Amino acid sequence: MQMPQQNWRETLPEEWMVTMRNEDGSEQAVPLREHPSLRKYASKDEAVKALVHAQKLLGRRPEGYVRVPGSDAGEEELAEYRAALGLPESPDGYDLPELELPEHFEIKEEISQAFLEKAYELGLTPGQVQGLYQWFLPLNVAVMQEMLEGNARNRDNELEALRDVHRGETPQVLDAARQAALALGGEELLAVLDETGAANRAVVINGLARMAPMLLEGRFRFRDAHAPQGMSRAKLLEMMRDPRYHDPLQRDPAFVEQVSKGFEQLYPGKYAPGSRI
Repeated sequence: MQMPQQNWRETLPEEWMVTMRNEDGSEQAVPLREHPSLRKYASKDEAVKALVHAQKLLGRRPEGYVRVPGSDAGEEELAEYRAALGLPESPDGYDLPELELPEHFEIKEEISQAFLEKAYELGLTPGQVQGLYQWFLPLNVAVMQEMLEGNARNRDNELEALRDVHRGETPQVLDAARQAALALGGEELLAVLDETGAANRAVVINGLARMAPMLLEGRFRFRDAHAPQGMSRAKLLEMMRDPRYHDPLQRDPAFVEQVSKGFEQLYPGKYAPGSRI
């Protein structure tokens, strides 16, 4: 009768104890021969060979392993780490994907450069940079489109409010407001009104239009028989943008008088004192 072969783990001394971690994270001491990790070895020889092989691997860097540099890492260690991750040597080494943008949209060069510099500072890989760019840019474009569409709706609503009050005289009100703004601050003021959106507000347009007679009557109410001939409104507006007209430091009284007489010829008596548009 053949005796059953003894399990090699049972030959290990029972007093050899090891600590084992349970599935719930707790630890407990168990005899070495009962440790589950030994069950995969058919004999003591296999277990010993596995132990020797594991000892040889101690201290050796596994393939694909990259140690994250500490705060005290030197330039060489940082360069090795960046190279292992495939990071470029400078922000310009990243390639941003070409994305289709809506009409009239463009990405400023300084914005793209700032994005790449921050990505390089954070140590993002090229794949991470492209993925972030492809997600973040369309999101911002969508927000900008919504803002522009909202501004357009507001502008239309403000213009409609002007039409409700002034009806057919709305073009004249807009023109008077523009002339008043030019008289107050020239093209620079017009640019500020446009940039801030104030030029689209009905209350601003109405206010400037009401100021127009007071601002312009002194310039337009001349009765000089020798007023310049053939002056068009476009030409006079162009002359008003000349520094000799709107710049206090370069003002030329003769040039200013020429513009005033030109308007008097085009709009005789239009801006009478106390009139309202």
